[in-house]
Amino acid sequence: MKQEFDRVKNDIETIQNAIGLSPTVAQEWIPWMKRDNWLNLWWCLPGILLIASSFLPSGIAYFGLVLVQWTGILVAASLLGVMIIGMRKMTANDGRPPSLIREYKRYWGIDAHGRWVGLALMLEFLLYSVWAKHFQIGLGAFWSGIFILLGSTYILLAVTSKLWLLLGVAIPILSYGLFEALLSGKARISGISLGMMFIGIGLACAIIQIWQIRQIERQNESH
Repeated sequence: MKQEFDRVKNDIETIQNAIGLSPTVAQEWIPWMKRDNWLNLWWCLPGILLIASSFLPSGIAYFGLVLVQWTGILVAASLLGVMIIGMRKMTANDGRPPSLIREYKRYWGIDAHGRWVGLALMLEFLLYSVWAKHFQIGLGAFWSGIFILLGSTYILLAVTSKLWLLLGVAIPILSYGLFEALLSGKARISGISLGMMFIGIGLACAIIQIWQIRQIERQNESH
C-alpha cells in the first residue's frame, strides 16, 4: 500500500513539474533545507574580499601583481567555488527528496527551463549593449544598468515561477545597480558597495530559506 502511495505521489510531482507548477512542499524537505542553508552564507566571501581590498594600499605590488589584479583573481575564484560547491551539494542525489532536487535545479538554472532563461538573458544583454552603444551611454551608467536589468529580470522570474529564494539574489543586485547609479565614481565606494551586494545575497538567501522552513512547519502543524 505504501509503495502504491509513493508511486502516486511521485506521479503527481512529475506532472506538476512538467506543467511548470511548484512542487509539493513536504515535511521531508526541512532537514535538507536546514543543512543546505549554510551554503547560502558562502556568498558573503567575495563580498568580504572586495571590502577588505578597498582599505588596502592600491599602489603596492604583491608577488608581481597589483591589488586590483589580486582582488579580481580572488573574487572570481571564490565566486566560481561558491557556485560549483552550491550546485553540487544542493542537487546531490544523496537521499534528499527528488522534488527538492528539482527545486534547487530551478534555482540554479540548470534544468531545461533554466537553459531557456539563460538564452533569454544573453539576448537581453545583447540588445542592451546595442542600445547603450547606439545612444553612447557612459561606462558608469552602462555598468549600473546591467545590474538594474539583471535584478529586475530575477525579480520577475521569482514572482512568475514562485521561486522565492531567487529574490535573495535579485533584491541585492537591483539595490546595487540603483545605488551605483548615484555614486560619484570613486573606486573605494564602488568596491565597498559591490562587496555589500554579495554579502546581501548571502544573508538574504539565508533569511528567505529560514522563512520557507517556518512556512513549511506551520503548514504541517495546521494539518
